Amino acid sequence: MRPVFLLVYLLFAILPIYWMLNMSFKTNEEILSTLSLWPAAFTFEHYRTIFTDASWYSGYINSLIYVAMNTVISITVALPAAYAFSRYQFIGDKHVFFWLLTNRMTPPAVFLLPFFQLYSTIGLMDTHLGVALAHLVFNVPLAVWILEGFMSGVPREIDETAYVDGYSFPRFFLTIFLPLIKAGVGVAAFFCFMFSWVELLLARTLTSVNAKPIVATMTRTVSASGMDWGVLAAAGVLTIVPGGIVIWFVRHYIAKGFAMGARVERRPTIRRSVMLSWMVWTTPVAVFFTCIVIMLIAMTFWEVRSPATLRKGFLPIATTRGDRLFIGLMCAAWINLAWVGLGENMMQWLSLAEEPSIWISFGLSMLVLLLIMRKG
Repeated sequence: MRPVFLLVYLLFAILPIYWMLNMSFKTNEEILSTLSLWPAAFTFEHYRTIFTDASWYSGYINSLIYVAMNTVISITVALPAAYAFSRYQFIGDKHVFFWLLTNRMTPPAVFLLPFFQLYSTIGLMDTHLGVALAHLVFNVPLAVWILEGFMSGVPREIDETAYVDGYSFPRFFLTIFLPLIKAGVGVAAFFCFMFSWVELLLARTLTSVNAKPIVATMTRTVSASGMDWGVLAAAGVLTIVPGGIVIWFVRHYIAKGFAMGARVERRPTIRRSVMLSWMVWTTPVAVFFTCIVIMLIAMTFWEVRSPATLRKGFLPIATTRGDRLFIGLMCAAWINLAWVGLGENMMQWLSLAEEPSIWISFGLSMLVLLLIMRKG
């Protein structure tokens, strides 16, 4: 059963990439006229357009310039900040750390107007440095958060031993400490690169010609004859290449085993294996998710038949289809999670069984769903 689900997910994930690659080798006429799994006649004209037209290849160059600048500046700024958070305690340290993370949580559109007015005043509009500095608002908190976790895993005795041996802080940090956290540096650099590479709103608004990124160029691929689908697909294929190169480099030379399904052998404890045994695709779990699917189908049918009807069930207020769907799913999820976390202790306290049965939480969650779904 597991290989089937893995195969389905793999096909689902690869299909958009394959379809984009397929479109990049077709003519626009074939793209708009027929639906085929491979090109009837291969053409490299779209890639030739990208590599020969300055308005296209300059977009890749501009993106690589400000992304590289942002990644280097982010890591350079985040390294001492993360070291301070991991090694020292000062007034408001946790509040400052949380404030950094709140900057990462903020949508880029919030900073759009302040950056636009500030850059227009100081002359940073349409510059690579301007886009790189704007992305620091989001990448520095992420890099600090990642690096702080890696630095906290390094024993403090290493710092003290180096100081006793006469190492200055710069020498200790560069020659001893930094190699110990190179995996964290690679991971942080990867995420900084990825965010800056795919970010569209700030990069498009703060640039016009000289620093215009490829993501902005791809949103303006309209000619007198309409949308140039083939060139757009070829540009999309080429935008994946830098990310793939960064992943390969980070995984093989900086953070070996980073992502890509690397396996780490662990010896699970008996209690952990028991507590996580509910995650196996057993019959109760299969029945539970099947009932969830049936409930979604029934609610969709109900909405089509009577879209404006309000029903109460055992709830004290009238609810719509969306309200009941949300409440029902949340109740079912919480019942199952609570049973997984507390069921073993509850069964031992009541002396009913040695191990909890997921059938009990399944029955409780289905009962609550029926009460919420019934007419009122």
